[in-house]
Amino acid sequence: MAALVTGIGVVSSIGGNPAEFRAALQQGKCGCALHEFTWLDGKPRRAPAYVAVTPQAEGLIEPRKLRRMFRLARMAAVAARQALNMAGVDPAALAPRRIGIVFGTAFGALEITQKFIDSWMVNGQRHASPLNFMNSVHGILASQIALDIGATGVNLTICQRDISFEAALAHGLQALEAGRVDLCLVGGADELTPLFHEVAAHSFYASLNPDDASGLDPRASRGVLVPGDGAAVCVLQREGKALARLEGASVGRHDQGGTDLALNLWQGLGRPALDLVTNNRDGHRRVARLYDRREKLFAAPAVSHRGNFGTWATAGALQFAANTLMLAHGEYYAPLALGRPMARRDAPRVILHDAASTSGVHAAYVLTGIEP
Repeated sequence: MAALVTGIGVVSSIGGNPAEFRAALQQGKCGCALHEFTWLDGKPRRAPAYVAVTPQAEGLIEPRKLRRMFRLARMAAVAARQALNMAGVDPAALAPRRIGIVFGTAFGALEITQKFIDSWMVNGQRHASPLNFMNSVHGILASQIALDIGATGVNLTICQRDISFEAALAHGLQALEAGRVDLCLVGGADELTPLFHEVAAHSFYASLNPDDASGLDPRASRGVLVPGDGAAVCVLQREGKALARLEGASVGRHDQGGTDLALNLWQGLGRPALDLVTNNRDGHRRVARLYDRREKLFAAPAVSHRGNFGTWATAGALQFAANTLMLAHGEYYAPLALGRPMARRDAPRVILHDAASTSGVHAAYVLTGIEP
């Protein structure tokens, strides 16, 4: 069964709502800039990063609820409210148990987790902050959204490293297909903190090169990245005024041999003619070999907008928002490579998203445009 995408919400480095996000993609804006990070040794480092703008919560979330939310939860909750508003849905008008929330996050609330560990180390186990512990668990993002909108249906958090959103999308579609919910909010969010940046830099995975402030080439094979953060949420329904149609989504593995998950999904849908194959490619050698075959296999150009809004680990959710907007408005956004737009193409009507993680997990989905 296909599902309709009736609304999206976005908080990113290139825009704090879908309209700003779309305008930035049209203009070929790069959200990467030099930011200062204070590492554990107390010394500041200036390094390139895609840091999301401040969430625009006014008129979306009550101040008393907002005060209880930390930065990552605010990004997720604001994006969820944006998506519901775009879909024209008032959650109060629906049965709470028929609203589901499936969220993907690779690392969860890193800032709060660090605060909890610090309180444990300073005050001892018996006096560690219980509030910070509660907010440190990965499931807090979906829980905060549920508390905000009063949803009591399916509430699930998926952690699959850099394809956490795509895995959440597959599970959200399953919940809708099984009739467990009538509306499913599917989202992805992660945050960049100084400690995360330090750990990634020590592992030689995050770039410290100021020259990379224009963003790394999405097709680069070197295994470094410019990290970032943000959130994106979509509304899935069986009926309504749709932006795009989710024809199918699946999740599996790419490192254990056997069949190709994305190819199987495409064939199972009748091998529709593809206009684009998108990914959240991070340039790691482990997945480069898989991606290098895709254009020939699917006879469609392979692109990634990570040069606009960054990668690791929120890129999958933001790419879904970009794909939905392209289909909804009949537009094509030329991705950035080293700060420069790549070749322009016709507006797509069918998009296959093919996301392989360095952890060995593989996810894919097919989005199609809605006929006028």
